[in-house]
Amino acid sequence: MKLVIVLLLLMFTFVSCEDPDKEGGVNKEGLLLFEFLNFIGRQSGQYDSACDDPNKSIPLPLNSLVTLGSLSQKYRITPGSGGLKYAFTLSVDYPNCGVTLFIYNCTNPNFFASNADVSCDSGTFSNHVSGATQTCVIPSFTNQMILILIQPNSALYPTTKCSTITFEALP
Repeated sequence: MKLVIVLLLLMFTFVSCEDPDKEGGVNKEGLLLFEFLNFIGRQSGQYDSACDDPNKSIPLPLNSLVTLGSLSQKYRITPGSGGLKYAFTLSVDYPNCGVTLFIYNCTNPNFFASNADVSCDSGTFSNHVSGATQTCVIPSFTNQMILILIQPNSALYPTTKCSTITFEALP
């Protein structure tokens, strides 16, 4: 992902889509490079096709509590100018159970939230609170479609599902 970002920055620094030799002309090499980098960005797994296909995610209205079952689920929401605010609750069996939360926007490539971007009233974005609800805000995710992927397990130990996992988008 970092390589794609560096290549895009270099491209925008050195390549223009206008041909400097012709007034109003198009620099075909610049456009070709742009399309190639766009293709590589999409193929590198850094862009989620659910951003373009609403059938691959579930709409998440504000103040609607969702409880995750035994399968991963992807939700979509477009928060307003205050960013994304949410409440995330795990049962008391956490951290002896696993859960993975991914929140990312629909730019290309997708920008994933991390502890540096998210402000929580307790715990952190990646270190959740056991048996309680933490309320978090991602101020940078404003007025754009956001995808929320909740997986009821973890890639690392422990891999067992928590007995209760809930998520609620707040106004």
